[in-house]
Amino acid sequence: MNLQSLAMATETRATIRETVSRLTTFSSTAAAAWVAGILLLAAAIGLALRALRWRALRRRRMAQLKAQAAERRRAERALKQTEVFYHTLVETLPQMILCKDLEGRFTFANGRFCAELGTTLEEIKGKTDFDFFPRELAEKYRADDRRVLESRQVVDVVERHVTPKGETLFVQTMKTPILGTEGEPIGIQGIFWDVTERMRAEERLKEQNVMLQEMAESERRALEALKAAQSRMVQTEKLASLGQLVAGVAHEINNPLAFVTNNVAVLERDLLDLVELVRLFRKVRDGSGTAEADGGPAATDARIAEVCEQLDLDYCLENLPRIIERTREGLRRIERIVKDLRLFARVDEGEWNEVDLNPGIDSSVNMVQGYARKRGVKVVAEYGDLPAVRCRAARLHQVVVNLLMNAIDACPPEGTVTVRTGPDPEHQGIQIEVSDTGCGIDPEIRGRIFDPFFTTKPVGEGTGLGLSISYGIVEEHGGTIEVHSTPGSGSCFTVRVPLQGRRGGETTRPAEPAQAAG
Repeated sequence: MNLQSLAMATETRATIRETVSRLTTFSSTAAAAWVAGILLLAAAIGLALRALRWRALRRRRMAQLKAQAAERRRAERALKQTEVFYHTLVETLPQMILCKDLEGRFTFANGRFCAELGTTLEEIKGKTDFDFFPRELAEKYRADDRRVLESRQVVDVVERHVTPKGETLFVQTMKTPILGTEGEPIGIQGIFWDVTERMRAEERLKEQNVMLQEMAESERRALEALKAAQSRMVQTEKLASLGQLVAGVAHEINNPLAFVTNNVAVLERDLLDLVELVRLFRKVRDGSGTAEADGGPAATDARIAEVCEQLDLDYCLENLPRIIERTREGLRRIERIVKDLRLFARVDEGEWNEVDLNPGIDSSVNMVQGYARKRGVKVVAEYGDLPAVRCRAARLHQVVVNLLMNAIDACPPEGTVTVRTGPDPEHQGIQIEVSDTGCGIDPEIRGRIFDPFFTTKPVGEGTGLGLSISYGIVEEHGGTIEVHSTPGSGSCFTVRVPLQGRRGGETTRPAEPAQAAG
């Protein structure tokens, strides 16, 4: 720019001199000299302005160059920082990282991969997998590289890896293609790390899962066996209860059976006379009774009078309906007792259903009436209105029978056992109370009466399973058994059962159980 300004100044001065020379030639007057001076001044001013313009342009250009240089230096520093960051990251990651070109030659490897191979990066560059791994494994790695380059997709697999020391490991491998500026593959990048412990842990987990499944299956079979055993125990207790009830039940059946038998004998006797009387009347009606061979009409009338007197026809005709009705009532009583026995002793426990428990409890009370009368104990039932309960009714009926039998056994002659039923709004269910005026229970054994095979009865009179089974049945329904007892003043068992069966929570054993176990 200085050379250009000098040339322009020289050119301007030459122009001015030429102009002045021409003016001097044509005129030598003062006016010509004055004009020449003005022109020279204008030329000088133009030259100065042009020099100022060039100087300002030069300053702007220099500032731009300085800014570009500063930006380039900042970019170089940022690039260097980025390179340092990624280099540090690559070198500190627990994974092994490598890069290869299209021919499978290593172009980069981080420190962990170099340590794995036991060599340096300079010795690795330019070499292939065949220089470090068994041929079969190297061929596999090379085939994987080609697949990644051809598909241009990431490969993420767990595979076996053999170290240069011959150790076999499981490694998680991720391979991705390296693409150029035009999107063409120029190499491949691989990252892999040891997952041997994870794979072994997964194998152990699989083995444990198999063991757990086997244990679950074993537990299921054990649970089924337990249920079957419980069912057998329940049935055994039923049979034991029936053994105690059999004498009373036999007496209950024998009473109606006796007067049914007597009524049938009376009916048989009177029926024979009535048949004879009907036969005589038919002879009279047909006229065969008037024959001389039969003694004539007088003999027939005498025979009719004799049969009527023997039969007491008027009384017989009046009493016959009553005999039939009493016979029918006796048969109904026998039918009810047999029905109660079948209901109590049936093996089929039935499904969970919504039922009114009062009829079944009444049936249970009827079952023990004979046993109670035999021991001189009075059984009183007071039934309240019960809502339908989702339960296994046959099992709850057995609970009632067990409690009744124990209460009867605990009472002295002329004692009283009372059964009460009613709703239990506080616990959203129903409650059944069985109380007695017996001897109560010794506080020392209250905590044991629900234990299996525990009994206070003489040998041969109790299995020790009654209360234990009853507790299990009530617990199965999500209910509770509460016991209040005062020695010498009797006991009261209160069974509470929720309306919707088991509520999901576990029940708690009663804190103060009482009553002789059966």
